[in-house]
Amino acid sequence: MPAIKNPEPALEDDVVALRPFTLMDVPRVTQACQDPEIPRWTARIPSPYRESDARDWIVSQANDLRQGTEISLAITDPSTGSLDGSVGLSSIETSNGTAEIGYWVAAWARRQGKATNSVQLLSGWGLEELGLRRIILVTKPDNEASAGVARRAGYRFEEEDGAYPVRGELWHVLKFVLER
Repeated sequence: MPAIKNPEPALEDDVVALRPFTLMDVPRVTQACQDPEIPRWTARIPSPYRESDARDWIVSQANDLRQGTEISLAITDPSTGSLDGSVGLSSIETSNGTAEIGYWVAAWARRQGKATNSVQLLSGWGLEELGLRRIILVTKPDNEASAGVARRAGYRFEEEDGAYPVRGELWHVLKFVLER
């Protein structure tokens, strides 16, 4: 896989600004991920979540970019710079033009359009800059907020999957897709 470079110029609108994570973000990421709703709905956030989890994850991102398999960006407030969440493309397969998108938003920043706008911005960048043809957003069936984000971000419902592998388990999920 070819290496991925962080978006330049940075992706932003009047609701969010997306930027690479730095080690300065460790305390805020750790704080946000104490919310039990984040590991409940996401496939990659361990519980309990420790500062070392945040540090290891942020450090690993340089390797993910080099390998061309993943990009994660901090969701920040464009006026204050406050870290409010994360959005990323993973399982990037440039050979077939596919990836999966995922995100989390801290409790203090929810219901402000940050998830929808972040998903729209990164999805558009992935389609245009990475040449992706298909991006998948997966959510649990009872996660109505994420299903709403998918729809508002322009994704269409594709299917229900009863055997989606997550952390060594099989989850029942809804798949939404954005294609060009």
